[in-house]
Amino acid sequence: MREYQEKKKIRKVIYSKWVFFLLGLVLVFLVFSVVKVYLGGRGASAKREEINKNLEAAEKRKSELEAEIARLESASGAEEEIRKRFNVARPGEKVLVIVDKPAENVKIDGESGAGFFAKIWQTVKSVF
Repeated sequence: MREYQEKKKIRKVIYSKWVFFLLGLVLVFLVFSVVKVYLGGRGASAKREEINKNLEAAEKRKSELEAEIARLESASGAEEEIRKRFNVARPGEKVLVIVDKPAENVKIDGESGAGFFAKIWQTVKSVF
């Protein structure tokens, strides 16, 4: 009979409200921990994707720069770059410089830059 009573006491303690409350607190703590780890993992995967994109862009830029270096190492590429940057010519060559007119001085046929009163004034000036 004593064994039965002792088992009953143990069950009474195990199934008490305080133990359930304590287990509930542990469960809540574990759920919050799992959510925190999950959100951290999502952030890490997003950061990894961003880093992979940056790495791809850097590798692409590296290949472009290597191609540019190869072009500049050749004699024709170096000469072309010098001519482009410094506006120089070889001895015996002549340089032709073309200067565009400002856009405000250019008139298209059929269009007049003057308004109505300016046209009247031009007519009066041409009479005298």
